Amino acid sequence: MIRFSIILCLFLMHLNVFSQKQERDSLELWTMFTIGNLVNTKAHEFVAQGLPIKIMHKTGDVFWETEDEDAVFKTEIEFIEAHNDSVWTALEKQGFKFPEERYNENFQIERTNLELALKLFNESPLIKTYYENRPRNRFPNVGIKKITAGVYGITVGSFDVENPVNTYKDEFLGKIDIKTRQTSIQKL
Repeated sequence: MIRFSIILCLFLMHLNVFSQKQERDSLELWTMFTIGNLVNTKAHEFVAQGLPIKIMHKTGDVFWETEDEDAVFKTEIEFIEAHNDSVWTALEKQGFKFPEERYNENFQIERTNLELALKLFNESPLIKTYYENRPRNRFPNVGIKKITAGVYGITVGSFDVENPVNTYKDEFLGKIDIKTRQTSIQKL
């Protein structure tokens, strides 16, 4: 009976492993970022929403280089660019016209829009007062969501830097329309 149970378990495991549906990996576009650069990170994420790609933030403030003459790539930037070239080629094969050029154009537009949205948000008297008077042990944390073209939701929260576990608190919620330059911010 034990022998039968072991054989049955092995058979069922074999069926389970080989019957699983294999999913295709999404195309990963690798980005270079600077720690704390919310604008670039979000701009990449928002622009990628219209494409079958996944943004992977691969490197940032420090890049590797090699002096090895036999190395295929001499710098991390060359390595990332070569990888991304394969992504652009794959998108072209899927019918996207000039995907790299369009992505870069849209990225610059989105980046400019995000900078303006944050500028309008930070110019609010409510937010200025908050940053001037907030307790120094409370570290602010900003989040941005794209609601529609030109309209962004911005949240500000904070946590205690001396005791960050379970001290996060939502502070403000804002809606910024960069076309009309209207801001509505509420203290939470």
